[in-house]
Amino acid sequence: MGNLRLIKTDYTYADLSTSLSPAVEKSMEEGKSSSTLVVNFFSADSITTGVLEDPEKSLHMDFCKEKGIVVRRRLNAGGAIFANQGSVMNCLYLDLRQPWVPFKTIREGFPFYLSRMAEVASELFGIDARYRPVNDIEVGGRKLVATSARLENQVLTLRSVINVVPADRSLMSGAIIARPEKFQDKKQKDGGSRFTCFQDEVGRPIEREEMYALATGTMKRAFGDEVEVVEGELTPLEQEYLNDYLERFGSDEWFYANSERVRFAHADPAAKKAEAYHKAPAGLMGLALLALGGKVHDIILLADFHPSPYSVMGTFEEALRGQPLDLDILMERVAEVYNAPGVEIPGAELSDFSVLLEKGLQLL
Repeated sequence: MGNLRLIKTDYTYADLSTSLSPAVEKSMEEGKSSSTLVVNFFSADSITTGVLEDPEKSLHMDFCKEKGIVVRRRLNAGGAIFANQGSVMNCLYLDLRQPWVPFKTIREGFPFYLSRMAEVASELFGIDARYRPVNDIEVGGRKLVATSARLENQVLTLRSVINVVPADRSLMSGAIIARPEKFQDKKQKDGGSRFTCFQDEVGRPIEREEMYALATGTMKRAFGDEVEVVEGELTPLEQEYLNDYLERFGSDEWFYANSERVRFAHADPAAKKAEAYHKAPAGLMGLALLALGGKVHDIILLADFHPSPYSVMGTFEEALRGQPLDLDILMERVAEVYNAPGVEIPGAELSDFSVLLEKGLQLL
């Protein structure tokens, strides 16, 4: 029989995502921690932005400060993510080398884990919760649980955001800047209608112990008598890693590192600035362009999607600096980087970069 450590925490989504979760993963990948289940109640409203965003262009910072919303910039890409106080994230960290783990891939893990969580939720709360591929649990077509996954060095992480209480849609919309370009190809719909929560489905407040019962019941349904869930706490090493991550990702130096306030701090004041956005199939892309003497003085390229490697956006920027303000010449430099070995940007074609650059040049 194996043991599964249960840790109960109360971090914000932002600090759980950027600090606690990486700390456990790092220790496990080093072989210094065992399989773990973290059940975390979000202690405050919080938002993370992607590493390739400028937080001041994706968030209304004054609003976040006024409302006490915790903000962090993630190490991975993508757009802004909001999580409200009172909801829960279950993080299951599995050492795939353990014989009691019946799956070895993310593709197998999602249906195995989420179908069982849906069964237990239905039984405990008297609702019709169902697993919906690839990575959701729904009730009546509305999302109740959303799950992400990570697999590195034989450690599989399944992180499930569980909607316990209703999200404040006005708080979310007040905090996150919604650029018109991002929604130009979408029909206007009520975003809130796509989501539900346990409180609304059950018709009463949900007790903390009920969420713990959902978590441990899912473990029993998933692993049976092969695993004993034993309550524990972070190891000293995990706490050390956590403190290091909290300091790093909680600092203004990291948060604003990709912002104009930092990256254009020493630019020539005579440079003229243009700011433009374009919605590619992959997501929103943007630029802040400084022009001086007919050339690109400096440039920041923004993305709320997932290029590979993430550093390729910086490579594009380096290729464009000092180039004449001529679209054909700029696109030659872009194409050299775009077509380089190892570069993948699914959903963003060279034509998307051309549209973005042309928009910027037209504003100069």
